[in-house]
Amino acid sequence: MSTANILATVFTGLAEARNEVEMLGAALVYLRPLGPFAVNLHLTTVFEDGVPVLARHVAQWFEAAGLAATDGEIDLRSHLSISQLWYDQAAPVFLEDIAADPRCDAVYREFIISHGIRAQVFLPLHSEAAGRVIGVVVAHFGAPRTFTSEERYVLKTLSFGLASFLAGRRLLAEREESLRQVERQRRMLTAVLENLPVGVYLAEAGTHKPLLANQIGVETMGKQRVEADGRVYYEAYTMYQTGTLDPVPFSELPLYRTLATGDPHSGVIDVRSLDESVGIVTLELSAAPVRDESGEMFAAVVVYLDVTGRNRAEAERAAIREELIRTQAQALAERSTPLIPLGDDVVAMPIVGTLDGSRADQIIEVLLEGCAARKARHAILDITGVPHADTAVAGALLRAAAAVRLLGVEPILTGIRPDVARTLVGLDVDLRGVVTLPTLQEGIAHAARKAPRRR
Repeated sequence: MSTANILATVFTGLAEARNEVEMLGAALVYLRPLGPFAVNLHLTTVFEDGVPVLARHVAQWFEAAGLAATDGEIDLRSHLSISQLWYDQAAPVFLEDIAADPRCDAVYREFIISHGIRAQVFLPLHSEAAGRVIGVVVAHFGAPRTFTSEERYVLKTLSFGLASFLAGRRLLAEREESLRQVERQRRMLTAVLENLPVGVYLAEAGTHKPLLANQIGVETMGKQRVEADGRVYYEAYTMYQTGTLDPVPFSELPLYRTLATGDPHSGVIDVRSLDESVGIVTLELSAAPVRDESGEMFAAVVVYLDVTGRNRAEAERAAIREELIRTQAQALAERSTPLIPLGDDVVAMPIVGTLDGSRADQIIEVLLEGCAARKARHAILDITGVPHADTAVAGALLRAAAAVRLLGVEPILTGIRPDVARTLVGLDVDLRGVVTLPTLQEGIAHAARKAPRRR
């Protein structure tokens, strides 16, 4: 078989090789007829200052044992002088007679000859893509071996071919690993997105078309899946100002504003769910730009949380708080304006502290309800505890007296101190129709005298 046919067979084998062992097997088609008793394939792994110091032994062939895979580490520093002969070379290095070759130091020469090796050929596998040697094929001969110019040329061609196919295989493996990493990252991202307690929606810059939405986000909007119907988010849903039926202009939506400005935006809106049983949901939205390595925005993401239930619970809590405050205020008002029954038809109300319009209304309300409930005929208003009198006090007293008189109850005003009397006279307050007595005791006595005798 001609040299050209042998090389064609070699390169066909290299193209079909699935691993480093099969690559070495393809190279042996040419190497074995040269007479070596062993051939090794090493892949460089660690470099120091550009010089390979560690390599991995991946394949070997022995004349007696055949071709096999190996896995061991080789420290190239033990014979650095020899490694330096081939690590930066693109052409093979020939040691045709190790015993006489001045490039071999005494330590290396003694070590190699002790293993029955008399000649070696190093085929450095230099990768243009990597910019360095990525491995070496070493053929060992049991006797000194002189190589012809044709053999040297073919071995150089074989060295280039092995390096190219090995680099291509490495590149393919790296690409496959990169794809596996990308797929793992995609699966991790999908798992994270699908288990987030919030909706996530990604829209393309420029077109606003949907790029991604997680399941909870789709279901929040009342759909079962993202439909490629050509519509963007603000065309597919009706959105309102919170708590109203006033539509929100799409230009005011956080996602739209982020896509328009490139800045983060947030807001709260009401959206009519496509699920009619759900109705309107309230969403809190936060939008942010997504940029590439150059800083160019290519998409925007909006994260939204359904706060309908939370808002409903807050409204219920607020209503409960308001009812509690109202009840407490009513109880306080009743305690501050107590109505005391003094008999079957007599009630008394001691008034303590200042009077204003709100408290006057409370006094009248409590007084009227108490008189009606007890069917009272006399109502005593004791103002001993009122510190001063003014128009508000006078008006409150007159209103209270007039109110109970309409129920047929006689109003009795007691506890008017001299200074309060002077003030009321100065204000020209008309107390006609109101019994006025200096003390509460006298008021009680007056009501008792007028009460009908029981037999």
